[in-house]
Amino acid sequence: MQGTQRYSRTKMVLPLRVWLDEQGESVPAQLAHTIDTCEIGGRLGGLRTELSPGQIITVQRGQHKAPFRVIWSKQLAPNENQAGIEAVDQTVNIWAVSPAPTAEFRESMVAMPLVSSAAIPKPSPFAISAEQKSILAAAQHRLRWGLSLGFLGLSLVLGFFVYHQVFAVPGRAAIEPPLPLPPTARDLARLTPKPHFMPGSLTKPLDASVSRVQVAEAPTGRVVYPVAPDESISGKVRLEMVVAADGLVKQIHVLSGKQPLAEAAAQAVWLWHYASSQGAERQTSVTVSFLGADAVSLQFPSSNALLNAQRSKND
Repeated sequence: MQGTQRYSRTKMVLPLRVWLDEQGESVPAQLAHTIDTCEIGGRLGGLRTELSPGQIITVQRGQHKAPFRVIWSKQLAPNENQAGIEAVDQTVNIWAVSPAPTAEFRESMVAMPLVSSAAIPKPSPFAISAEQKSILAAAQHRLRWGLSLGFLGLSLVLGFFVYHQVFAVPGRAAIEPPLPLPPTARDLARLTPKPHFMPGSLTKPLDASVSRVQVAEAPTGRVVYPVAPDESISGKVRLEMVVAADGLVKQIHVLSGKQPLAEAAAQAVWLWHYASSQGAERQTSVTVSFLGADAVSLQFPSSNALLNAQRSKND
């Protein structure tokens, strides 16, 4: 990449541990691998950190560890970098794998005289007579038959043992579950539901003496949706709220609905925020429908319904 290659490289992938300092004490070490190697260094891949040219790092291959100098570094993608490294002590080779022969070594090999194949001694073959071959074949045949009969006998013994354990002894095949004990008085008292009273801020009717403006509006910004307290409970809850001038919910009154659902709906409505106003307090309502463990719908009063309610009240 940068500079001129002074040594021939060998394509080789070796798992490494890389420390970003010369002493190899930075924690934790990065896992990397070689792309190719040469006699004094190589090219690293799989680095999570981009290195700086001239930086001294520590590289460990197996039980061998040595400092290396970064020659160049390149970022391929986020958390994916490559770097060229050179050994600080070029007499140490931690790759533990012989590199490819250089051009000088190949030229010296060409200049060497060839040795005739006739001069290389050949091992003498081990001769086996026909009688010995027949004896070996017969022994192999008897061994195969012995193994087959032994396996068949073992299978019969295991089958007989399983049959005797399951079917021969009466009552072994049918496993009867233990009968539950009758509940005690303490168990019945624990299973009896305790009375749960709704907070006064939910059951107390709204003060009718205070003049308020009834409005049909929905909360602004992010709406906090109620969460059903139990997957098996579903139904509708109708709440009536008093909204202060700053838009925060001041009071909640439950008009209808199951108590656990009403409490879950009220917990969410307390977090709602309506538009601010310069006038007096406002009065509005909402209908919360719990449709399941993760399904809920909100219904706010419409302007037409609010107008009809005001006309019926005036009449």
